[in-house]
Amino acid sequence: MNTVVWFDWEWPAPGGTIVSDCLVCREGTGETPVPGGPLQADELVVAFHVPPLTRDEVYLGYLMVTPRRHVAGFAGLEPDEASAVGVAISRWSAALSRAGAERVYVTTIGHGIDHLHVHLVPRWPGTPPEVAWHSVDEWPDARRVSFAGAATWVDQLRTSAT
Repeated sequence: MNTVVWFDWEWPAPGGTIVSDCLVCREGTGETPVPGGPLQADELVVAFHVPPLTRDEVYLGYLMVTPRRHVAGFAGLEPDEASAVGVAISRWSAALSRAGAERVYVTTIGHGIDHLHVHLVPRWPGTPPEVAWHSVDEWPDARRVSFAGAATWVDQLRTSAT
């Protein structure tokens, strides 16, 4: 198995696993590139900007927070993992708020991928009130950027969060 080093941590963490057909695991290893690389990558958590999967652009600021270990949901987290995921959610939600988001929606769905991934979805100023929280990224005038544009923005967000 290839090991990828991001920041000072290896993926998988010692004793961890990578599931080759898991999109979240592939994003964590870098096999599926994410804009700007990980925002956070430590022994318990990886946070990153969602890459474009079905179109050329991404909704600006749409982040994911995932446990490093392949685990299906919150119930499967060890206490230290649960704590680290919670702290990462708070850290990156605050960073999105400082970047101008009026609100940051936090959700996990888990229907399609059996690796816990928490969505952080910003609601940017100018989004009409009638646009539902779960559709802010689908609104025709939503803030969208290219992969490269998201990578530049991730660098700025990472710097502002330290």
